[in-house]
Amino acid sequence: MCDRPSVPLSSNLQPDILLRLSRHTGAHGLSCRAAYIASRDFSQRAFNIHRHLSRFIVKPLAFRSLQARTGTLIAGSNVLQFLDRTFYPEADMDLYVHPGHTRERLDYREIVPHEWDSTQDRGKPLHYRIKGVKSVFSFEKHGPECPLKIQIIECAASPFDTIINFHSTCVMNFITFDAAYSLYPVATFEERNTLQVWRERPFHDLTVVNKYSERGFTWFSTLTASTFSQVSSFHASEDRTVGDRYTWKVALNIQGVDLRPPMNSSSSIFQCDPVIYNGWSLLERDEGIITVYNPIESTLFRYNYSTANAILQFELCRFMLRPCLRGRMLPPSNDPLEKERRPWFVNSVLQVLLW
Repeated sequence: MCDRPSVPLSSNLQPDILLRLSRHTGAHGLSCRAAYIASRDFSQRAFNIHRHLSRFIVKPLAFRSLQARTGTLIAGSNVLQFLDRTFYPEADMDLYVHPGHTRERLDYREIVPHEWDSTQDRGKPLHYRIKGVKSVFSFEKHGPECPLKIQIIECAASPFDTIINFHSTCVMNFITFDAAYSLYPVATFEERNTLQVWRERPFHDLTVVNKYSERGFTWFSTLTASTFSQVSSFHASEDRTVGDRYTWKVALNIQGVDLRPPMNSSSSIFQCDPVIYNGWSLLERDEGIITVYNPIESTLFRYNYSTANAILQFELCRFMLRPCLRGRMLPPSNDPLEKERRPWFVNSVLQVLLW
């Protein structure tokens, strides 16, 4: 029988070890139960989400309840430092919002202190161009070390669609109301590597490369035959899903968080964050690496999704064309009030087809 590891020992563990310890599944799991419990206890102390949010948010619990209701994701350098257990004074808090949550988005003003100045930057760049951004609302104030900024980013398709098109893999991490996720944990936190997957920036602009090089990351612009064995932790050409065996998930304490109620009386209960129903793949294209996926968009679903699985997409199309659902496929609408009255099939359909 294993002895319970001490917290000082756990504090030095790399994410890949924490990942394996978190997957204890019983007496014959990947770790003994004592080690699993110790790693879980350590994670709850080390990854204190309310302490992390309090630098920007006055009411962390109210904010997380709003996250649960709207599917809003925190992403970018803010999440990288949370999972890396480090601190970047200049890092903003970037909040990525699903289309159609305009009213809820305005509720952030009740959570952000009133001394923050607000601006709207519709269509303007966020430090660097990001694919899938519809509009940006910024809140700024003077901080103890440097100016603090919160950016509420309205996404054209979905938060995941925007995040998966970030400049490189080291920032493909995000926080939901109930968990923090890293899509490339071994490459990012153990090997300190990041793979470029975004090519809209001019080749002569090295701002982002230099920024993450200063933070200790080795930047790969592509995967060559000579480097492929070194960077297999990028899992190129594999179909991925959020929460798969390569994902690092840190469960967060949700005590006191108001979970999402049914969207309306005819909708199924949907208590998890919809980001877990997304998939993607990294493929080589034109001497570089790009993110590849097929969009899943329908008026049957409250949100938009993605998958790298062509068979899954075909089966979803077949499902949506069933006679019993054909009459429910209503014209697209940008009216959030009208959307709330519709029946949604996310939980009943996607739980079956995406897992």
